[in-house]
Amino acid sequence: MARSADSQKTSRSLVLASICVFVAALYFSREVLIPLALAILLSFLLSPAVHWLERLRLPRVVATLIVVILSVSALCLIAYTAYRQTVAIVEQLPRYQAQLHTKIQGLRSHGNLVKKAQQEIRAAVGPETKPSTAPSEQSTSSPGTASPNSARPPGPANQPPASQPSVENPLPVRVIPDTPTTLEVVRNYGAGLLDPLATAGLVLIFIIFMLIDREDLRDRMIRLLGHGRLNITTQALDEASTRISRYLGRLAIVNVIYAILVAAGLWLIGRTLGKGMSFPNVLLWGILVGVFRFVPYVGIWIGAAFPLVLSFALFPGNAVFFSTVGLFLVLEIVVSQFVEPYWYGASTGMTPLAVLVAAVFWTWLWGPIGLLLSTPLTVCLVVMGKHVPQLQFIDILLRDEPVLEPHLRIYQRLIADDAEEAAELAQSYLEERTLEQVFDEVLLAALTMAVHDYHRQRLDRERFGSVLSGMRDIAEELADSDRSERVQAQAAKTVEEAKDAAPAESKRPPERLPAVPADCSINVLCLPARDEADEVVSFMLSELLALRGYCATSSTATPLASEMVEMVEQKQAQIICVSAMPPAAVGHARYLCKRLHARWAEMPMLVGLWNAKGDLARAKQRIGCSEKVRVVTTLAEAQDQIEQLAHPLVVNASA
Repeated sequence: MARSADSQKTSRSLVLASICVFVAALYFSREVLIPLALAILLSFLLSPAVHWLERLRLPRVVATLIVVILSVSALCLIAYTAYRQTVAIVEQLPRYQAQLHTKIQGLRSHGNLVKKAQQEIRAAVGPETKPSTAPSEQSTSSPGTASPNSARPPGPANQPPASQPSVENPLPVRVIPDTPTTLEVVRNYGAGLLDPLATAGLVLIFIIFMLIDREDLRDRMIRLLGHGRLNITTQALDEASTRISRYLGRLAIVNVIYAILVAAGLWLIGRTLGKGMSFPNVLLWGILVGVFRFVPYVGIWIGAAFPLVLSFALFPGNAVFFSTVGLFLVLEIVVSQFVEPYWYGASTGMTPLAVLVAAVFWTWLWGPIGLLLSTPLTVCLVVMGKHVPQLQFIDILLRDEPVLEPHLRIYQRLIADDAEEAAELAQSYLEERTLEQVFDEVLLAALTMAVHDYHRQRLDRERFGSVLSGMRDIAEELADSDRSERVQAQAAKTVEEAKDAAPAESKRPPERLPAVPADCSINVLCLPARDEADEVVSFMLSELLALRGYCATSSTATPLASEMVEMVEQKQAQIICVSAMPPAAVGHARYLCKRLHARWAEMPMLVGLWNAKGDLARAKQRIGCSEKVRVVTTLAEAQDQIEQLAHPLVVNASA
């Protein structure tokens, strides 16, 4: 065990060191990796178009060149349109400057009014008391005494003429720069453009070769990363490419529509509220907003800053400005909160918090380009964490799927004394599952864990009682909710049948049909073997049986075994079910079964050893009260066995 713990610690240290080395390599090699990452990102975006052209029997090289040329032409057209619109704005700058000056003067006048109001308030409150002057200061500033530092008027004896230079009056010096040569101008301005142009050209070349040789590159990646795990590596690459391509394609569609809506909204605002003035260059602002919106979080507001400033500076009054603010707020709220989660919310496989953390991390690592690439790069990491065991922590931290199973989530909330959230989770599970599945797969599994932890002294008595109480309340709430939903569904079905309409589809799987006819009464008594945990499962089983038409009754764990034996006659029970939770389920069930069998030997009997592991035949032998006793481990099996036991009773009742 010590060696195993040491090996796990060494493995974790090795993974942590590898991550640090990987992050350092990303930082110091960013000059090479940024163009490569941009090329991979754009190749994911363009590969569906290339694949579509290939399906039209075009050669891959031709299809790649067509897609790249069309994409570059579209970018050039957008850049040219933006340039023309920018030139038009520059030509109208004097007009904007005058209006902006008027607005600023108006703000200053409002500021003066505020200051004047503050002064009036101070005057109304009372004059401020100023501290008295010190005696030494009064003596030095008396009117009859001249100050030694008092200023003297300059005279010929004190100051030389201005034309004569001196230490006090030096000659002014002005440095006149040399006129730069043509070569220096080209060098100064070309240096700032050379790096972006070189990066763009390198990205373009990478894109062409990646699109042409994408299968060969994939094979090389599989050979490099596979290490005998060909299936897993192929699945990881396919999943990453599918997620990124879907995300980028849908993001592009959303941003194009967003740009059109912005341009149309600005045009409409100018026409209706501009007082004869139209909003200038709406096409440019729509393009800028659509392009900047590819940058997560901050891009939309960078693009919106230009039309906001223009709406404030150009138009008289503030109606156009506030309408423009409202336009961007409404569009961003609708798109980010409703359209995007529905359109491509599951394509990235990450939580919103993970997207935010990824944006901060990649921006710190690679700057603005890192912010642009943050989501696709993190998608690749999430996929790697899903398929590589050493990187599983990335998948756990970032993926959007719940990392805990439903019964673990319920159990954790109950341990934390958060019964309300546990009930909400159970209700959410009931929307997609039947009541039987929620009881069997979620609540019973959580209850089994609680019982095991209690017997292993991981839970104290008080916390265990709180868990059982919360479990009972959740079961009652779910049963009431399911019963109410059945009534509403039946009423809706009746209305739809009257209107000859198709029934509405439900996310939940089909329910079990009633096992007992409406005119038949089969009494089933559910008895807990010993404690409150047995009682909770007994209650859940009785609720499920009641939904299937049985007259089911569950007892509490308070009565003694002799009292439970008498209860069979009081309830006129026809079938008995004993509920017992492991680990001491067999012993408790054996004692109660023997007491029941001694009095009611011919009574059909069922024993539920809930979620018990091991040989059930041997457990049945240990119970030993009768060979006719049936043993089950789940609520679904219990219902099936009770249906078989009740079948002769139903036949006799209908005969």
